[in-house]
Amino acid sequence: MNTSVDATGPDHSTQLSEKRTTLSLERSFLSFERTLMSWLRTSLSLISFGFTLAKFFQYLSEQRGEPVRGAFNQTWASDTVGLAMITIGTTALCMAVVQHRRRVNALREMGLQGQWNLALWVCGMVAILGVFAFVSLVIW
Repeated sequence: MNTSVDATGPDHSTQLSEKRTTLSLERSFLSFERTLMSWLRTSLSLISFGFTLAKFFQYLSEQRGEPVRGAFNQTWASDTVGLAMITIGTTALCMAVVQHRRRVNALREMGLQGQWNLALWVCGMVAILGVFAFVSLVIW
């Protein structure tokens, strides 16, 4: 029985282990992508609902010629609520991008090959859109 190891290259079990590790890193990366896309959907909902809420109450105020009043004759702070929702959505998205980048960098240190990250680019564009929505409500 020959128990010597061939010095010309890794044995079959080592190759199989390396392949499994590579696939594990890829699955982790894809999991991080799905998490980022979930944050994108949540943030986009907050941003769009906040913008819509602020604009709707602004429209009602313009039609009535006076601020919209709610229970106990209090003036609705629709602009504040809308701006807060936009701020929360945009901030959450930016934090999710930072978290994603840190996780992907950790995977790269473990051997993940560099690849195109479409979710990250889309999140960056939506974050910019959130900033524009906020600024448009503050200025106009």
